[in-house]
Amino acid sequence: MKKIHKKYLLLAHTLAKKQFGKTFPNPSVGCVLVKNNKILSMSSTGLNGRPHAEEIVLKKAGKKSIGSTMYVTLEPCYHNSTFGSCAKQIVKSKIKNIYISKIDPDSRTNRKSIKFFKKNYIKTYVELLSEKLNQLNNFYFISTKLRRPYIKVKMAISKDEKIAWQDFSSKWISNSKSRNYAHNIRDTSQAILTTAKTVIKDNPRFTVRQNNKIIRYLNIIVIDCSLKIPFKSKILKNISKKRIIIFTSKNNRKTAKLEKLGCEVIKMKKNNKSRMNLKNIFKKIYQLQIRDILVEAGGVLFTQLINTSLIDELHIFKAPIIIGNHGIPLIFGKTINDLNIKKISKKRFGNDQYSNYVIKP
Repeated sequence: MKKIHKKYLLLAHTLAKKQFGKTFPNPSVGCVLVKNNKILSMSSTGLNGRPHAEEIVLKKAGKKSIGSTMYVTLEPCYHNSTFGSCAKQIVKSKIKNIYISKIDPDSRTNRKSIKFFKKNYIKTYVELLSEKLNQLNNFYFISTKLRRPYIKVKMAISKDEKIAWQDFSSKWISNSKSRNYAHNIRDTSQAILTTAKTVIKDNPRFTVRQNNKIIRYLNIIVIDCSLKIPFKSKILKNISKKRIIIFTSKNNRKTAKLEKLGCEVIKMKKNNKSRMNLKNIFKKIYQLQIRDILVEAGGVLFTQLINTSLIDELHIFKAPIIIGNHGIPLIFGKTINDLNIKKISKKRFGNDQYSNYVIKP
């Protein structure tokens, strides 16, 4: 691939990266339209996934797009979008060449647009810099393939891999710089998943904050088998600004009261261990158009997710303290080194060490 084509594909990727976290449930796509080595227009996917990047770019360029070259990070959609499929809009615009980083795994589009372009005599180049797009939109490729959300877990741990003292006497293990960065992780997530136990013990807000000001309300999913969530919980405030989804095996008067508040209460059957089936819960979450989840809960749920192969990515903040054998472990019966993981990035926040891992298939 010539340097000039790589340059414009990298620009498209940069555009997509800037918009990441704002396009759920869709991936963030970047698109650049070039003619005679001059950029005609460029854009990324719109808020909440509409309009698509290609639509915006073509609308900006108008008739100037005739004979141009398009650089896009994901195969344009073949199924209908706001003004018909992006593939049809591209052919109609009479562009001459298209460079595509990654084939879309969605069965409605998968390779169909590429065949359509070639049939209409558009020179088409695919799988270019695909690894970069994989990293950015990993949630989309994995959730589409597995038909469940992409599952991330965030944990603050001690040097000896404990998440709390035995009596939960200390709320924070990581420092304030780590906690500030954790809000960036929340901000690039579609929803937070937690348990009733965490809500009762910590009474979190689960918002995205900067300088202690709320800048975004996140969708919140609570696993609450016995429907114990208190009505005074902070997450039940400002419901009009977010979705609150509660999975429970109970159906009583409290259900109706929670629904009246604006919560979505979904009843699930218990399994033979008197727990709700996590795989069934995630399958239902996927059906609710939630594709990316950040888990913020305790070691019990984390261990269950590990044991059922339901984690894709880890965000670990390790503080230089020792809690000791009586502390609450990160994983019951295992350590991080026992997991089949690959470190993809690391940072330091004061004395805390942050590591970002992906779970190997």
